[in-house]
Amino acid sequence: MPALVAAQPAPNRIHALEGATARIPLPAGGRWAVRDEAGRAVAMTAAPDGALRVPAGGWYRLTRDGAPFGGRFAVGHVVLVTGQSQAAGLFYGTWPRVGAHPAGPGDPPAPAVSAVLESCLGRAGCPAEGTRWVAPGEALGARILLAELARLRPGIPFALADAAWGGAGIADLLDPARPARGQLELVARAAAPASALLVLAHGTTDALRGTPAADYVAGVGTLVALLREAGGDPAMPALQAPLPPLRDAAGLLGSGRLADRLGLASGEGWAFRLGLAQRRPLDPAVAAHAAVIRAAQGAAARRFGLLPGGAMGDIETAADGIHWTAEGVRQAARQAAAAIVLALEAGAGGEAPGLGPR
Repeated sequence: MPALVAAQPAPNRIHALEGATARIPLPAGGRWAVRDEAGRAVAMTAAPDGALRVPAGGWYRLTRDGAPFGGRFAVGHVVLVTGQSQAAGLFYGTWPRVGAHPAGPGDPPAPAVSAVLESCLGRAGCPAEGTRWVAPGEALGARILLAELARLRPGIPFALADAAWGGAGIADLLDPARPARGQLELVARAAAPASALLVLAHGTTDALRGTPAADYVAGVGTLVALLREAGGDPAMPALQAPLPPLRDAAGLLGSGRLADRLGLASGEGWAFRLGLAQRRPLDPAVAAHAAVIRAAQGAAARRFGLLPGGAMGDIETAADGIHWTAEGVRQAARQAAAAIVLALEAGAGGEAPGLGPR
């Protein structure tokens, strides 16, 4: 029984396309069928290894000898998203520490057939494997990114896998003794095979720490190789959205969170005129090293064949000068979605730019 349970598709999982179909591993024996939510049969083929090959679409359900088997699933693209707080903020509805925002009434809903893979160790209802597939929920970043991907690639389901860790420099993401690396590998393995990897706006911590450029370049290469391997495809397209600008910070009564909540721009508004808020100019040394990190990201892209992950130069930042406003999240998600679709379309043509034959 344990082997049978492990073989059943996880509810709400999206399996990544490998060519025109996805491979759905199943236990031996029985007559298998795939049906859509209206009960119609879906064309599928049996592979020599006993797995089924299923085309893009969903939600689907499996039957074995006419009886339902496992939870619903879909077939499309799975995008691993890694980085620090800017990436982690995509997946949460509200978490000021990582610049997360809830979706508003004017924001598009996530597509009906979409999903998020999250690490959930220590949380109620978490499976023994430490990850679970969930609906996109109210997180602004995931909703905008998924909605934009669906608009650009209509009819293809998408999933996002949360392989991010807030406040983590490149060394933190690679150190086996730190929980960040464990989470990244755990999520990447659970998502395998993944369709693409996005390194989103990493580098803030390394700019603050003064990480040497050579160490950062080497670290990016190691991170990409690690997640490609764990994600089941050492040649999967990998995109890098660079470190966005760091700006002056503002605090209201000593609290940057209050300044953010009231929407204070750095150095502007009634609170500054009354002396209740302060503007803290960006440290010149940090600004200079941020430029070093951006240059290192460019060098890493050339050395390791990373594709552009979107322009981040004009992203709107919050009063802390680092994290994005809600509008900044919308901007970044649209940029990333366009870049992801370009990478996937290039890969579908047989060759991804900078990666060689696929």
